[in-house]
Formats: sequence, C-alpha cells, structure tokens
Amino acid sequence: MGAAADRKVTEIEATRRGLEADLRELEARLPSSFRSLKSVVGLVLGSTALTLLVLERVKRKDPKGRPAAEVVIRVVREDL
Repeated sequence: MGAAADRKVTEIEATRRGLEADLRELEARLPSSFRSLKSVVGLVLGSTALTLLVLERVKRKDPKGRPAAEVVIRVVREDL
C-alpha cells in the first residue's frame, strides 16, 4: 500500500478504537435496569421477526409438495 493508504487505515483504526471506547463508557453509565430492558426489547423483537419469517414460509409451502399454481392444458382438434 502507499503512504496515503497507510495513513487512512491508521486513521480508521484510531477512529474505531475511539468509538468503541466511547460506546463502552456509555454502556457503563447506563443503569442496569435500562440494560436489562434493552435485552428484553431485543429478545421480543428478534422472536417476533423469527415468528413472522416462519409463518410466511409455512404459508407459502404446500403441505403435499405440489406446485401452488394449477396448470390447465386444452387439446383442440383441427379436423372438425
């Protein structure tokens, strides 16, 4: 890599470390009740999303493995 690219990578890493430190500090300042509430909200939202995905898949799937659309073939005689 060139010198400019090395500088950018170094700046990105320094910014990332700073953001991670700030995030850890904010998490440490949160009361434990907010942290547990955040976990409960995440659990509820995650389970709701998973349930919706499963229900959508079950609704789309035909239980007998047949295709969802029916194909109709009409035979026309030309000798009439």
